[in-house]
Amino acid sequence: METTWDKLRAVVFALGLHALLIALLFVGLLTHPVLASADAAGPIIQATLVSSPQQSAAIAKAIKALEQKTAQDTPPPLPKPEPKPQDVPQPQQLAPQAPLPKPDTVDQEEVRRVAEQVAAQKKLQEQEERRKQAQVDLTNKEQQQLAAQELLRQKQLADIRKLRADAERQVKLDAQRLKQLQDQRAQLALNNTPTRTVPNALPHPPAGNNGARQDPNANYLKEIKVALDQNWHRTDVPEGVHCHVQFIQERPGRVKDVIFGDCQYDAAARESVEALKGILLPYQGYESDFKPEVNIDMCYPTEACTR
Repeated sequence: METTWDKLRAVVFALGLHALLIALLFVGLLTHPVLASADAAGPIIQATLVSSPQQSAAIAKAIKALEQKTAQDTPPPLPKPEPKPQDVPQPQQLAPQAPLPKPDTVDQEEVRRVAEQVAAQKKLQEQEERRKQAQVDLTNKEQQQLAAQELLRQKQLADIRKLRADAERQVKLDAQRLKQLQDQRAQLALNNTPTRTVPNALPHPPAGNNGARQDPNANYLKEIKVALDQNWHRTDVPEGVHCHVQFIQERPGRVKDVIFGDCQYDAAARESVEALKGILLPYQGYESDFKPEVNIDMCYPTEACTR
């Protein structure tokens, strides 16, 4: 910014320059005296004051040096001030202006702490959501397993019911078959057909002759009794208890069915007798003695049964 001293110095240099020019002109006038004018006839003569070349050169040099010094000492021109905008008249405000919002003076540390708390809460919420989703998946998996187990249990129950129904139906069929056979035997007994009669108890051998039976098929029946005793598992059979059984066989001596007559066995002992189904009874050598129905008194042991 231009100071007062700078302005004063510029004025002094300007005055000095003018004073030097005036002094040079004055010196030039003194070195060339003016001739006295004389009235003379004739045209007017015009004269021009001309200084010597040396003086002109000295003056020009002095002026140039003064201009250079003045240019160096003169400060650069100040920039023009920007025009100030004119004030635009503001319209008159009818309603009072709303109060300006107060500047936010919340501490930045508090803002950072709140942001960290929000982030921590969001993280905990995401973890809780993942845990709940995992629990839901586990629950669904357990429900699927329980459903599969329930289906398997229902299937097993259905199989058991079917087996039970089949067993009951078989029992009914066996009962019907037994009743039919008993009716047939009763009818044969009435018709005096001993070969089709099913006795409730085997007759004891008559006295004398060392208890030997007169039946020509005695050896065949004896071999059948031996084969049955060899294949009969008597773990659950009570000792000395009689059970009259009719064995239905087919050639070549395979036991096809078992029919109980007068029998005091319980269910376990009866199952041991029914297990004889499918075994082979003596046949080779007894083809002529073969009978499709053979009545046997099942009792164990033999000593206790013959008393």
